Amino acid sequence: MSDLWRRVRGWRGSVPGGTVGLRLAVMAMIDAVGTGAFLAVSVPFITRSVGLSEGRLGLGLTLSAAIALATAIPIGILADRIGPKKVLVGVSLWRCACFVVYPFVQNLWQFLTVVCLLGLVDKAAAPMEQALVGQATATDDRVRVVAVLRSLRNVGFTVGALLGGIGLLIDNRAGYAVILLLNAASFAVLATLASRLPVLSAPAKSLRRRFSVSVLRDGSFLSFTGINAVLTMHMTLLSIGIPLWIVGHTEVSSAVIAPLVAVNTVLAVALQVRASRDTETIAGASRALVRAGVSLALCCLLLTAAPRLSAVLAVGVLLLAMIALTGGELWQSAGGWGGSYLLAAPGQEGVYLSVFWLGVAIQQIAAPVLVSLVVTSGTVGWTVLAALFAVCGFAAPVIGRWAQARADSRPQPEPAPAT
Repeated sequence: MSDLWRRVRGWRGSVPGGTVGLRLAVMAMIDAVGTGAFLAVSVPFITRSVGLSEGRLGLGLTLSAAIALATAIPIGILADRIGPKKVLVGVSLWRCACFVVYPFVQNLWQFLTVVCLLGLVDKAAAPMEQALVGQATATDDRVRVVAVLRSLRNVGFTVGALLGGIGLLIDNRAGYAVILLLNAASFAVLATLASRLPVLSAPAKSLRRRFSVSVLRDGSFLSFTGINAVLTMHMTLLSIGIPLWIVGHTEVSSAVIAPLVAVNTVLAVALQVRASRDTETIAGASRALVRAGVSLALCCLLLTAAPRLSAVLAVGVLLLAMIALTGGELWQSAGGWGGSYLLAAPGQEGVYLSVFWLGVAIQQIAAPVLVSLVVTSGTVGWTVLAALFAVCGFAAPVIGRWAQARADSRPQPEPAPAT
């Protein structure tokens, strides 16, 4: 027991934010393991155990996504009224209840009901977690804390996928039900841990009694959100663009896709905290986004060379492209986190961060179509996408200065006592 305690104390010293940072890290890990396990079995459960077609599965997920987009801003406004901790606890309990019911789905209408109920809060968790990090940790620690959380989430998703693999091996309703209930349990634990998390600051007194959507009139923040959303297309390049390009346009075997993704995962886990350094200011966050744009542009240009090379040389170029993609991912994440914290209006962090993450959600819906078009267009498409990444990256400092000037001109409300 004494050895375990010494290890925990050692981890606490290595995680930014001290004890609070360690608690947040445990929360992130538990959440990621549960979600990773669910994602591994979600499609087989619906198509095999429930017996729905892929088309009906897609219909349910589309409806859920549409509801999630519609509720993100209202939930953010609610967080500014009662605090992100209470909202995160409520969201986690809501998701827990939905996943307790999920294993008992028998038909299309029950499936649609459950996924639409999940959609009500689906896009709320990420901004609430980020807002809670902002309230629970010191200003100088928050970007590094989020970086640690993201690294741990990558590990957690992998562990969860392995657990989900057990359900796939069993391949019956009972096996799938265990995994779904495991995910429900993870949300129950997350709600419990979040409810006990101390915060350093609370919503401002002057803003607790009114709702505000001034973020929708904040052109500088919306512009920052927009360029960040474009740069987050690295997610779609990793999951769709590069695999399609390898399979359809190069001499390389599709067997290399998995090792390339593994390279991305390992580098992301190892280097995310380092990439987040010096992003605690607008200038630093903007520089990170410039690096992200250049790295993603380089990735696109390297991909154009792969079809003209032998299989061996093409693998080398694809590896360099994956490293460039990972660099873009790390710098985009760090710059986006830092900028979104700094540019959010005091007392309105919930709605500002909800809009910020809404930009990412919209990108996730639109990017698969755009990336598929890029792959179909070949070299021209990749070159245009490279130019788009570069323009967005180099626009970051200009937008950052504009947003900083607007942020500096805001009246600063007197904060409420910490809770």
